[in-house]
Amino acid sequence: MLKPAFPALEIFAQLPPGGLLLTPNNRLRNRCQQVFAAQQSPGACWMPPPVESLRSWLDKLWFQLQQRNWQPTLQQVLNREQRQLLWQRALDESLDRQLLNSQQLCRDADSALAQLLQWQLISDLSQIDEALTPLLEQFALSMRSDELPLCAMIKAFATELQAHSAITPDQRDQLILRAFQEGILEPVAQIDTAGFAQISPLANALIHAGAAALNERPGLTQQSEVSAAACANLEEELYQAAHWAGQKLAQNPGHSVGIVVNNLGQCRAQVEAVFSRVLEPQYLDPQQPRYTLPFNFSAGTPLAQTPIGSAALQLLSLLQDEWDYPQLQNILFSPFWGDDSETWLRSALFRRLQKLELRRIDGATLRYWAERTAEVLHLESPQLPRQLEQMAERARRWQRAPAEIWAARFSETLKAMGWPGTRNPDSQEYQQLMQWESILEEFAALSACGGNLTLTQALQLLRQIASRTPFQAETRDGPLQILGVLEAGGLAFDHLRLVGFGQQQWPPAPAPNPLLPIQWQKHWKMPRASAERELELARELTADLQNASGDIVVSYTCEEDGVQQGLSSLFESPQQAQHFAEGALHNHYSQLAQACQLEKVEDKKLPPLTPAECERVRGGASVLKAQALSPLNAQLRFRLGASSFTQPDIGLGPAERGNVVHQVLAEFWQQCGTLAQLQAMDDEQRQAQIERAVERSLGSVRKKYNHLPIGFWAMEKQRLERLLQQWLSVELDRPNFSVEKVEWEQAVEIGGLHFNLRLDRLDQLASGEQLVIDYKTGVPSIRDWLSLRIREPQLPLYALFQPDAHAITFGQVRNGDCKWNGCGDLEHPITGIKAVGDTEKESPYGTWSNLVEHWRYSLESLATEYRSGIATLAFDRPTDNNSELWPLNRWPEREQITE
Repeated sequence: MLKPAFPALEIFAQLPPGGLLLTPNNRLRNRCQQVFAAQQSPGACWMPPPVESLRSWLDKLWFQLQQRNWQPTLQQVLNREQRQLLWQRALDESLDRQLLNSQQLCRDADSALAQLLQWQLISDLSQIDEALTPLLEQFALSMRSDELPLCAMIKAFATELQAHSAITPDQRDQLILRAFQEGILEPVAQIDTAGFAQISPLANALIHAGAAALNERPGLTQQSEVSAAACANLEEELYQAAHWAGQKLAQNPGHSVGIVVNNLGQCRAQVEAVFSRVLEPQYLDPQQPRYTLPFNFSAGTPLAQTPIGSAALQLLSLLQDEWDYPQLQNILFSPFWGDDSETWLRSALFRRLQKLELRRIDGATLRYWAERTAEVLHLESPQLPRQLEQMAERARRWQRAPAEIWAARFSETLKAMGWPGTRNPDSQEYQQLMQWESILEEFAALSACGGNLTLTQALQLLRQIASRTPFQAETRDGPLQILGVLEAGGLAFDHLRLVGFGQQQWPPAPAPNPLLPIQWQKHWKMPRASAERELELARELTADLQNASGDIVVSYTCEEDGVQQGLSSLFESPQQAQHFAEGALHNHYSQLAQACQLEKVEDKKLPPLTPAECERVRGGASVLKAQALSPLNAQLRFRLGASSFTQPDIGLGPAERGNVVHQVLAEFWQQCGTLAQLQAMDDEQRQAQIERAVERSLGSVRKKYNHLPIGFWAMEKQRLERLLQQWLSVELDRPNFSVEKVEWEQAVEIGGLHFNLRLDRLDQLASGEQLVIDYKTGVPSIRDWLSLRIREPQLPLYALFQPDAHAITFGQVRNGDCKWNGCGDLEHPITGIKAVGDTEKESPYGTWSNLVEHWRYSLESLATEYRSGIATLAFDRPTDNNSELWPLNRWPEREQITE
């Protein structure tokens, strides 16, 4: 059993009647109670020991004063969120906050006021000027109190407190001290304090005023054997600590083992993951029902990050009208709401929304596609579209209201959405549900201070409360305790390991309050004020930790932020600690890997396409391109649907910009169909024609990207006009032509596959020949047409089904580099379109007909491969190894086996 690091039973025995043992926190108080209870006879009746934490003692004293109807207690003591609301109002009244992070500023102001009160520098907020002026003069600061921004904020905050008949917790403590001084509260016969490090002057004054006699009980001192462990990083530190703890518990299960992690609150999730993997590997089994881990954490997980709390906040965000993709993904795939039978509908809806490639999804778009997707899937009475419509109706109908009304609305909304799901919650989920109800009550209590809130403000406040409320699963008291540095103070262990105590982490860096003069903070040794103050506190805490056990291991990271470091200088040069191997789980994996050789059966073929699948092949010419580059990836993309989506950009993505260029060119040539018409235009007419084409093309795109500002579209219009001018200068250098077809759809069949193709442009030349054109905004290469496996099959495929075509070409529409890039057999040459025999040195294709025959043979081979299900994992070019398909084609594992 974990014990306090001081003789609690001896203290209880020496306390006079009415005496009290005071501890700095509830954890130490509970340990004292457990030690006392363990000494009592089973079945006997006994009174609880006289032990309290400082905070619980002050709470009881305040309750006693309220029971006596003492006039100053007839005020509400505000919690953090209530104070934040009043500070925000004070900030609005006292400062211009246009360029300020108002929430952080309010938190800093609240902390600064607490320090002024706890250090007894001020007592009456209404006389703040009189209190601060002598302090400014004492340190020769060249400013008046009214020039100190904090002073103006405190005055406005005090006005808000008076209007709401409220006080802060620190003002409450001052009133308790006043009650002792005025004799309203009787001092305790004797107070013994134990486990305290540094306390504020106000707390110290309270303890002295509340005790007729005061004893400060020092902790037990013992000879400890300290060893050090140097590790590469924090993860290795944690793995070593977990293996060390497992060894100690295996040797003696009854011993108490402590793991003290510096900055535990910032890395709790990583600590839990490592200790679970080492000490509870079955916890990682997906088939294993979740259970509470057998080790205790002093730091909890914010309720907003637990499954139940996170799902509730995500669902309530549906009351807003715009979301990004990660938000929607978390909402739609959450198992904690709705009916499990609609999982397929939610998945299909999210996939459809991804195809839109919007930066953010608005409510109308979400509801429209939810309805459409349900129709496509032929679902009867789907709940999702109706639920989304209900959410939108609630958001439209609900106006400003107090927090208590919003709390009822939020509960009603979650119930309507089927939260927390259809299955019975397990133990931890049930505890989270209970805590969610408590934070709703806490949120409703903001009504007195918050006034009428908008939906956005209400959701923000609820999220803040959930984020600062820790969830700690109820666990049995086990032998392994994982604690932060402050939580470990005053406790004793049989074995203790300290994690994260390198030179740069311990002592911690100072972080003074930005609203208080630094001279004040250093002089009165306020929290985090200076390196000297942090060093002094770190020395006290280090001494306490070294007295907490006879067996101590201190670990540290050899490198932090790219800088080499050693063990903190507050620890003497200890001996080297034992280094643990990877552990049983890693050894098990190694044994499996070194077991009998497995037979490998290479499967390079998927089932052939059915006749129905060959009738309309999804993907067009891209299917043949993918088959040429990597057969397995082609089958994964176009048959199994393993396609990725372009990440939305701030403006238009590369693909969307290319589409706009295609639309502009199509619009222009639909109005100007021949070279003769183009030549007949003067500069003004041509510019007008270009502007009309650009305006019409951007009109449809603006509807999709209506969030972009007017200035963006003006720049995009200017860019497109300039680009089209450059391209038309290339067109004017050609022999006479007429545009035969623009954006023309054509159904073709090759190798048993039926495709629908869309041709960018087909020109009729004066000599009777036809030229097939495909616009590109990148830098294409005609070499991709000449290889055995054609890497760019689109234009060759068009040429096969245009009997009068004698050339194909890319139209490279690129700012500053517009040109033709093609090959063929033309009577009147065009700059950039090479003769077939000149495409490459010693070209095997001497004539156009030879080249067309090569294309026919190659494309039919690729089509036959795809139709037959050929799926070898090979790459025509290394750049075609797309990492998004690695989870399916297992390329990294194959490479590792080869090596």
